[in-house]
Amino acid sequence: MLARMTVEYVDLETAMAAKGTRIVVNAIVPSPWSEALKGCLHVAQVPALAVRRARDNVAIDAWTGIDNAPAVFHDREPIRSNWAAIVAFVDRVGRMRILPDGLEERADAIGTLDAIAGEGGIGWNARLAMIDAGITSDGTAGFPPQVAKYLARRYGYSPEAVVTARDRMARQLAFVAGKLRGEWFGGESPNAIDVYSATFLTPVAAPITEADCPDMAPMLRTAFASAHVAFGPMVPKTLVEHRERMFATHLPLPIRL
Repeated sequence: MLARMTVEYVDLETAMAAKGTRIVVNAIVPSPWSEALKGCLHVAQVPALAVRRARDNVAIDAWTGIDNAPAVFHDREPIRSNWAAIVAFVDRVGRMRILPDGLEERADAIGTLDAIAGEGGIGWNARLAMIDAGITSDGTAGFPPQVAKYLARRYGYSPEAVVTARDRMARQLAFVAGKLRGEWFGGESPNAIDVYSATFLTPVAAPITEADCPDMAPMLRTAFASAHVAFGPMVPKTLVEHRERMFATHLPLPIRL
């Protein structure tokens, strides 16, 4: 049975006035970067107050200093919005460790996470596929055209970039799968790689059904399905099975936004 989630959703004013760990996460789609943050907090047993961010939320963006999510506040420490800083922070404050102690092992874990969550990584490639589907189909697949064009600037979209992403994706998926030598990347229990692999494969491994994520708008469910169409057949069976284990034992399902 899953332990109770450590994330409690509150309004912006409550989060701003509070101490301890507070996070801002995506309220519209199960963005892998936001879902990985919530998953790491859950696995590491870090209690946090969470604020949902929709598009163009001026008050939240003024607080975080960025027009994006996720963002992590902790007491008077600097705001963290990059996946690497977030993982290191959660590992430091958590009751359960999510990164190895050894220098070489930790460097290897961060390198594997970069292949998943970094610029040009698995999540980035999936987003390019959603953008491309929206632009080339005029919105019948992928993101709606307005959203696709907005994201295209952020992700360096071009037809050539999509071709490169497809080649890169195949190699990255095989690389990550090669790191799994048992039930968990973390050995006897899951670590950050387990969380990131499972959450970043959500748009890729299979279509996201209403049962999987009931809060997701149907239009965006269609958009995310384009990542599965583009890359689903590439995902090694071992990673699909690993993702199923994670959501059966360590990550909550359905995914709540």
